[in-house]
This record gives sequence, C-alpha cells and structure tokens, in this order.
Amino acid sequence: MRNKKKIGCVIAYSDNHNNYGTSLQGFATIKKIRDLGYDCEIIRYKKQLTLFEKIKLIYLMFRCGGTMDKIRIVKERLNMKLHPMYKKNIQERTDAVNEYKLKRLIPLFHEYVGYEKLCQGSLNYDVVLVGSDQVWTPLSLYSKYYNLLFVSDWVPKVAYASSFGVSIIPSFQHEETKRFLNRFNKIGVREIRGKEIVETISDNQATVVADPTMLLTREEWQQEIAESDIQEKEPYIFCYFLGTNQEAREAVNNLRDQTGYKVVAIRHMDEFVPSDDVFGDEAPYNVSPNDFIKYISEASYICTDSFHCTVFSIIFQRKFLTFYRFKKHSLTSRNSRIDSLLEYFDLSDRLYNGDICSIKNNIDYNDVNRKLSILREESIIFLKNALELPRNTI
Repeated sequence: MRNKKKIGCVIAYSDNHNNYGTSLQGFATIKKIRDLGYDCEIIRYKKQLTLFEKIKLIYLMFRCGGTMDKIRIVKERLNMKLHPMYKKNIQERTDAVNEYKLKRLIPLFHEYVGYEKLCQGSLNYDVVLVGSDQVWTPLSLYSKYYNLLFVSDWVPKVAYASSFGVSIIPSFQHEETKRFLNRFNKIGVREIRGKEIVETISDNQATVVADPTMLLTREEWQQEIAESDIQEKEPYIFCYFLGTNQEAREAVNNLRDQTGYKVVAIRHMDEFVPSDDVFGDEAPYNVSPNDFIKYISEASYICTDSFHCTVFSIIFQRKFLTFYRFKKHSLTSRNSRIDSLLEYFDLSDRLYNGDICSIKNNIDYNDVNRKLSILREESIIFLKNALELPRNTI
C-alpha cells in the first residue's frame, strides 16, 4: 500500500539545451518536493504528431512570433559547421550539463509516448505540478503539455513559479489561455506581471512565489557544489551573458581595466557571438551546473543578463550588475522577470545604468536575506498546501 502521495512534475527540460538555470530550477523543484516527504516523477512527453499537426504547429509558431527562434536555431546549426572548434567546445559543455542531468533528473523520468498515453498517465498521480521557468510563453500554448491540458479533471493541477516569459499575451490567445488557467486548482507565478496576467485573463487567482532555486538555502547549495573542482586563486569578474549586448562586454572590459581582475566568461551560451571569441581572460567550457554556481559563489564581481545568475548572486551575497538582455519596449522582451526579482529585494539599483563603477557599491544583504527568508517560508507553505490538495470531484 502506498503511503506517500505521488506527484507528477512537468519541468522545463530539453535534451539539447545547456542553460544552467533550467537544469538547476528543475533540480531544486524536485529536491524540495521530495524533502517535503512526497514521491515524485518527472513526466516526459514524446510527441507523435501527424503531418497535419506538424504543419499546424509551424503556422502557429509563426503567428506567435516564433520566427526569430527558428532563425536562431538554423544559424546555430550553420555556425556549428563553419566553426569546428566552437562545435567541439559546445559539445564539451553539453557533456558536462548532461552528466548533471543523468545523476539528478533522468532517474526520475517517466516517459509517455503520444498524447493519448500522456492523458492516461496523468491518472497515476495524486497531484500534477508544472514547475518553474518560462513554461507559459505564447509559443508553448499549443503543446498541451506545460499548460497541463492533458491532466484528467479528477487530478489536482498546480503551477509553481510558472512564468509567461512576456509582459503581454497576444489577444488571439486570450480565450485558450483562460481555458487552461481556469483548470488549475492552485497557481503560483514567478513574477508580479504573471499574477496580473492570470487575474486579468482568467477567473483564477495567483500567488507570487520564489523561484525554486531560492527554496534551498545558501548552505544547501554549498553542500551541492562541494563536488565541484573549480578553484580560482586570484580575484575574478564572472560574466554570464545569454544575449549579444556589446555594451555589456565593453562595460566588463572597463571594469577589468579599473580593478586589474581577470574576467572568467562563459561564452556562446544561447548562440554563437563572434566577438566573444576574444572576450574574457578565461573561457571554460567543461562547466557543470554546480561548477556554474561555484564560479558565482567565489567571484569578486558578477556581470550578467541572466535571471538565474542574478538569483545565485543574491543567494551567495555577491556584488553584481544585471544587464537587460532584450530591448526595453520589445513585444518579445522577457525583462519583466529581472525587474520583478530586483524590485522585490529593493535591488533595482543593480540594473546597469551606464556606470559600471556602481557594481562596487555595497549591498545591504541583511535586509535582502530577511526578505528572502520570508519569501522562502511563504513559498514553501504555498507548495505544501498545493501538494495536499485532494482529488477533484466532478
């Protein structure tokens, strides 16, 4: 007889993507659920689409503004062919990230092949939870996966720290978005703007909760990264840029000239950036997610345009500056999650404003830690209550 409730988790995951934040938030979600005393499986969905369904998805992708993503993928494949050393380096990084996934995520996978099997499989769980990150982007709506449309009406549906990734949902998607949001029993979102979207479009309410990586304390993360072999003996500036902002690189070089500190840069994260081949004094590729955190935890300064790099800078009480990755008023901008994070901790002055010297300013981490402790406690209570939901009655 099964004593523990069984939770099915849908997390942001890709076999071919090396984003450290995605792996770490997935791990943190699962770890916290298991620490709370629940059994947990990661629900993996392998699609079996007809030709008509594939054509329809392509059309919807273009309608949702996914053209640039596809262009980026094509460019990436071309760059792999044109730059053999780049391909070799990225494979080295991929291997390091995949080894992490193999230890911490893949053993919990339960794969369902085809949508019918996925729907049937939802009945295996007491609660199905969709985890953090940008799982509700306009482009992801039609998969019927991250929005939990596959989950039976009988099974409670929970969102934890889910993000829309954008500030505005296209008007032609309002009805479908309302439909899936109304099926949720409890909704926790990562950003204030996400809460506003939920409560404007749907009949549901939402709670702003901590990103899963913040559910673990600094001490817990230190235990995780104890296995890392990273040892930097000199002070360094750690740089982690997902975007192509050249002003950010120039600012970092100015900081290096002022301080004399070397720059450790994680190059070519989301795409090949030709100028990055000469950016940074060190550019390691064999970097696992735990190595990534280790670099952050010991850096003198951190410059980034990444949400999760900013999160870990806060957790480890570092001096940092965050740069916008997207143009401020772009319809596809995902800057809102950075704004929401920094505003909550009263750290909006850590947004780069043209003055790289501001990175040297002290941060009142006593106040930040107090707010983080409150947010963590409230978020864990939200998660506990959500996982204790009884089966729905129809």
